[in-house]
Amino acid sequence: MKKKLIVIMMTLALVISVMPAPVFAGQTPIEDKAVYYTPASDYKSGDCVLTATKMMIRRACIIKGTGDWTKITNSSLRSLATTLGLLRNSFKVDTEGLVYKVECGYFSGNGESARIKEIENLLRVHPEGIVVHGEDAATTGTHGVLVVTVRNGVVYAADSSRNTGLSNKGIQPWNETTMLNIKKVTKYWYISEVNTSGSTSASDPEVSKAAASTLKIKSVKAPSKIKKGKSYTIKGTVKSNKKIRKVTVRILDSEGNVVVKASKKPNAKTFNVKKLDSKIKFGKLKKGTYTYQVIATDTAQTMTLVNKQFTVY
Repeated sequence: MKKKLIVIMMTLALVISVMPAPVFAGQTPIEDKAVYYTPASDYKSGDCVLTATKMMIRRACIIKGTGDWTKITNSSLRSLATTLGLLRNSFKVDTEGLVYKVECGYFSGNGESARIKEIENLLRVHPEGIVVHGEDAATTGTHGVLVVTVRNGVVYAADSSRNTGLSNKGIQPWNETTMLNIKKVTKYWYISEVNTSGSTSASDPEVSKAAASTLKIKSVKAPSKIKKGKSYTIKGTVKSNKKIRKVTVRILDSEGNVVVKASKKPNAKTFNVKKLDSKIKFGKLKKGTYTYQVIATDTAQTMTLVNKQFTVY
């Protein structure tokens, strides 16, 4: 009986040892620490956000199952993604057969729980992760990391400070990175589009110049303080050199929850937000702190054009 039990246990051990480990699409599991490591030779002072962006694009490459993620490095991204040492608000990277468009956004909620909720919502759309950044957001000062998931309220991130030189920690819980309270991060970058490489290069300055969007808003009227029960008329003209696909006006509460929202699809180069005024009911808001936003999308990009906090008293 004892011999039979030993044979069974050995057989089970053999079966387990040859079972394939679960992996994402691509050649390397997305959790592999190598995906997040940067050799010292590829890292310059102040590269934290660039490095986090590299990690994000590597993860997207693995998820897509296209190309060799090891060829995506800080050096290969630097000229396209940065200017004067800072990450651009919008840029394209043509690498390994795909063009990744990266854009930025700003967090709107106040407090830790609101920030985590916003991050969770973004990660549902962007499984490759988002790069978060803030002034004095880390023990090292201004810093940025790649956030990849939230589990049971715990944020997990890959920090360049923990994945270069002699250190290679991979993905860690937020409190094990160099970051401080998550409410200190105010800005994020994400991959907004992924397209197959075409005949023109995303790095061609003439192509970039021709494709640039002038999306903006003029003559804005946004609230600062409103007495409870009082109405308020919004104003502002959204303009672009490209057709505007969608304009959204919304109000978020102090926890980052959308409490009022209205959208329109102009399919024109100009749009007056006053056309949405009747649907934005300021008079129904309870006393508290809110954020008023105007978000517009043209054929080239999505931008938060207005992000203003106001109080109902």
